[in-house]
Amino acid sequence: TLLYAFFRSLFLWVYSPWRPIARFSRKSLGTFFAFSNKLLSASVISTTVNNIYPSLIAAFYPMSQVAYFNQAKKYQDIPFLTLANTFRTVAMLILSEINEQTERLKRVVSKIIKSIAFLSFPIGLTMIVIAEPTFHLLFKEKWLATVPYFQILTFAGMLSPFIFIFQELFIAKENSKFFLGIEVAKGVLLILLIVLLFPHGITALAVSWIIYMVISLIISVMLTGKLIRYTLFHLIKDIGPYLLLAIISSAVSFLLTMKIGNNVVFIILNLVITGTSYILLCKLFKLEMLKEIEYWFEKRKKEKK
Repeated sequence: TLLYAFFRSLFLWVYSPWRPIARFSRKSLGTFFAFSNKLLSASVISTTVNNIYPSLIAAFYPMSQVAYFNQAKKYQDIPFLTLANTFRTVAMLILSEINEQTERLKRVVSKIIKSIAFLSFPIGLTMIVIAEPTFHLLFKEKWLATVPYFQILTFAGMLSPFIFIFQELFIAKENSKFFLGIEVAKGVLLILLIVLLFPHGITALAVSWIIYMVISLIISVMLTGKLIRYTLFHLIKDIGPYLLLAIISSAVSFLLTMKIGNNVVFIILNLVITGTSYILLCKLFKLEMLKEIEYWFEKRKKEKK
């Protein structure tokens, strides 16, 4: 982490033309304060509300269930946080440059959403299918109780990168009110879901995370529609084909391998079958993101020549 921070700072100094100056500017501070204080408030609300979940679970449920839930959350987070952070970095750079061009913003957001859908859905559904043999292989039988929580939370995790991208759009458009508003709405929603589902056990709380993510995504899209006219219809149109093909691919893979007893063989075959069938279906239906990838590889080949 220390090395990452060091080299990140170094590269910013090397590649960025911007340099700080010694003169203090009250005008600049006033310009940014109204914007930044809402971002700070949103961050505080988000951190506080998100920490309610593990705190409640730790306080009211047996330690064994707490351990299973925390393990599930930790491992489920890895691919989707990596995906989200990768796209957030790219999104902020691009969206901030074109923040006054509404139609272009809409096209760029649409392409980013498709890119995330192209990766998030097959990765998530494959994780769900191979969860049990993978946990058995890596952690043996004592952690198998983690699997149901992991599978439920993975459904929610597949949606999280989309929400992060819409948040980057709000920042790029310098609309901190929307950014703060959605965090307040998400906080109220999560507390309400906890109150309603807490008496029904830890599994119900895990399911509430899916509901929370779905509604949070809908709210984000509704606010995005006010900014760049990117509506829920556009979102469904962009992600629907990739979700459908990912479901078909993972279902076919599971049905073909469900009777295999060897965990390693089951995992490898599912990865190969799901990946191959997904790519072939995307090619068959001529989905945009596969065309983009093929074009990129062709361009790279020409550049090498």
